[in-house]
Amino acid sequence: MIWLLLFALMGWLVGLLVNGLANALPRHRVIPLWEDRGFPSSLWIRGLRTGVCPRRRDLAVELGMPILWALAALRYGPSTHAVLTALDLTVLVLITVTDLEHRRIYDAVMLPAIALAILRAPVSPWLGGGALGAWLTGLVAFVFFFSMALLTRGRIGGGDATLAAFIGLITGFPHGLQALAYGIFLAGGVSLFLLLTRRVTLRTAIPYGPFLALGGAIVLLGF
Repeated sequence: MIWLLLFALMGWLVGLLVNGLANALPRHRVIPLWEDRGFPSSLWIRGLRTGVCPRRRDLAVELGMPILWALAALRYGPSTHAVLTALDLTVLVLITVTDLEHRRIYDAVMLPAIALAILRAPVSPWLGGGALGAWLTGLVAFVFFFSMALLTRGRIGGGDATLAAFIGLITGFPHGLQALAYGIFLAGGVSLFLLLTRRVTLRTAIPYGPFLALGGAIVLLGF
């Protein structure tokens, strides 16, 4: 089980990176930015030094990432598949954070992630439908969500289209369609609940990215 602990440790370190990038991207920077004089905003390190409790987001990411990396390791064992799945989950967590906090899915994250997903598809034998299936699923997902972005006049953004393309590329066919369907149904269910409980109105902008990301994570981990 040493490999499981190694994955969890890597997840914790990557969680620090995610928090730093989530701070930097809204300031138009791609170099991680931590608030505590440039040091990683770690719950334990900062707590021991200053006694200051971190933000809830910092805490959630720092505790959640080791769990996600460990789940990837448990699902696929010590393999390339596990590493790539964990990295894909990291991207999904980062865009979830930025979309919830700033209503933005940044091209600085999505475009390199999409490019790498395109390049690695031919050497990812676990992808349903092979590389061609992944490429077509990503393309169809992008076209569909970009069309929805035009029709809804901003309720669904261009960032959601790039996220949908990324999910299609990393999950392949038909799993990519399944992941996007999960995201759509989750978004619809939560939105309906919020409307019925009068916590939002029809004019309230609800971030769509986290639901798509959750659908992608469900399929990536094989649930």
